[in-house]
Amino acid sequence: MIEWTTETEKRIGRMLQIILTDPHLFAIHQRFGGEVFRRSSVFHELKRFLQQCEVRGDTCVEIGTWNGITAVVLSQFFRRVVSMDIFHNPVRHEIVAYLGIKNVEFVDLAGNEHKAEVLRGLDFDFAYLDGNHADDTELDWRLARRCGRVLFQECLPMQPPVYNLVRTLPPDEVVYGGIGLALWRARQ
Repeated sequence: MIEWTTETEKRIGRMLQIILTDPHLFAIHQRFGGEVFRRSSVFHELKRFLQQCEVRGDTCVEIGTWNGITAVVLSQFFRRVVSMDIFHNPVRHEIVAYLGIKNVEFVDLAGNEHKAEVLRGLDFDFAYLDGNHADDTELDWRLARRCGRVLFQECLPMQPPVYNLVRTLPPDEVVYGGIGLALWRARQ
């Protein structure tokens, strides 16, 4: 049984606000229901954090797609989003088609070697890392950092691989915000 507290109430209110105030997310909820939002980074205040950090660009790589909800948000900030995952959830294609979003490309990965191959052949200026935190954080970082801007998801003590990696980066290059988001920008 979940203990209902004032904090729980506030958190649910913030989550509802995120869905109700974004036309895309609201449309997704109306058509596909709340279950597609499970495990989504949108509840980590992703859109607000991207706006605050004035993130924009040409091509964004997203590692870790799940149902494609984050790709929908990223598509509002980039000309092109290439979102990849080893989990091949067909609902993500249905969601972007339903919304009429044309600038998101989903790549079904066979594994880490395939991911490395795709990234080596891609020119991108931003990366959002939300893949397998336990096993692939270091690899994803090595593959993505050349773009100069990497957003880490779940930079929290309960996710030591992400948390510890971000803590090794120069503090003046990292901005923290949202819930467990950390944006690294290379010095110019």
